[in-house]
Amino acid sequence: MKASTTRQPSSLAARSLKIVGLLLIVSSLLDYLIIPAPYQPLNLQWRIQVASTFVDRGIIPMIGIALLFAGYWMGTAGAATAMPRKKWQDLRFWGLVLSSLLGLLFLLMTGIHFNDVRMQSNQRLESIAQQARQAETQLNTQLSSEEFQTQLEQQRTQLEQQLETLLENEAQRQQLIESEQTPDALRQLLEESQDNPDAIQSFLDRQASQLPEQLQGRIRQREEQLEQETRLAAWKSAFRIGLSSLLLAIGYIVIGWTGLKGMMRPRRGGRKVPSSN
Repeated sequence: MKASTTRQPSSLAARSLKIVGLLLIVSSLLDYLIIPAPYQPLNLQWRIQVASTFVDRGIIPMIGIALLFAGYWMGTAGAATAMPRKKWQDLRFWGLVLSSLLGLLFLLMTGIHFNDVRMQSNQRLESIAQQARQAETQLNTQLSSEEFQTQLEQQRTQLEQQLETLLENEAQRQQLIESEQTPDALRQLLEESQDNPDAIQSFLDRQASQLPEQLQGRIRQREEQLEQETRLAAWKSAFRIGLSSLLLAIGYIVIGWTGLKGMMRPRRGGRKVPSSN
């Protein structure tokens, strides 16, 4: 009577583990089928998104398989040798088959994802380079337009008037020269203007001649920044998703193939359980 009472909680726990394991496996497979819809295998972005989704949920079926086997182990621990049955009638057999298939899937996904990330990165780099060339072309067109030249001349005239007004005030000029917050270019101009009246004109000429190069430099700097961000994002995606997919593949294959190998071994004669009188 005592043995029967002890057996009931063990059977309930074993049954619960089997049910939870099956629910995790079935729900994961349904997610794998439903979430990628509509299916677009030729779409690069779709493949990358699917790989990310599969890898993020890849551990759930493994947990389900582990719980399923734990339930079977708990249900048979301490019991007599189970009645022989055909392997295809055993849920553990199909769990190992599923594990092997998922291992092959994640192994295949690893190589595909690395290649997809490389292709996506190259496409984005080409797009960034094309946008930079277009920006440079538009800049050159704008620099050569009469409207831009007129605006540039107006700004030069305003700046020249402001500098001349500043230079007329000797105290303010000396204060700016001694201030640490004054830009080096302006401090140099204030110092040169003390002995050279044409320093302002020379400064404005240099600024005007350097303007196209400065604007083009900003475009190239932005291009380099976007390229670095694109390469970093591609490296992070390839490393996180690719490596995780490879680890999942190894885990599933080890579980599936070693388990199937063990189940395929011929069973020896069952161990007799001594009877208790």
